[in-house]
Amino acid sequence: GSASATVTVIETGSPDAGTDGNVTVCSDGTAIDLFSNLGGTPDAGGTWSGGLVGGMFDPSVNTAGTFTYTLTATPPCQSASADVTVTITNAPNAGTDNNLTVCDQGAAASLFAALGGTPDAGGAWSGPSAVVGGMYDPATMNPGAYMYTVNGVAPCGNATATVTVIETGSPDAGTDGNVTVCSDGTAIDLF
Repeated sequence: GSASATVTVIETGSPDAGTDGNVTVCSDGTAIDLFSNLGGTPDAGGTWSGGLVGGMFDPSVNTAGTFTYTLTATPPCQSASADVTVTITNAPNAGTDNNLTVCDQGAAASLFAALGGTPDAGGAWSGPSAVVGGMYDPATMNPGAYMYTVNGVAPCGNATATVTVIETGSPDAGTDGNVTVCSDGTAIDLF
């Protein structure tokens, strides 16, 4: 009689790791999910190279570079992978807040030198009086809060720090004077 046999065909799906992507982060930014920076419509469930935990890139922990997302396929399908290249932009540094105490009749003082930390040069000053050359001149300026701003390069924001200027009053000792006393006289107040 006739003979028959059946072949059962099982089709496995090819994984889609998406397409390569690029992202730039700020050195002081928060952790980002690299999966969202893949192009196309990648399948979830893959693994990341470079020791990333859960596909999260943290600029305070990880270094810039190329990270590979890999999806393992069921044979005979081929595994798929895509790369995300991460670039880190350095955050601006305006230093830290500080106080500057000057005499109301003293010489001009550097506001930049009064900032705490290690601020970047090239920022701009704003405050109660116009600042020229980063100097505070008690003869022409008003005390108060002077803000130093260093502009960031995207995706970093601007950085600011404040120098609070305090003016102290100069003592007034009066002018020179003369007095004549008798050797057997009573005590007098030289004031």
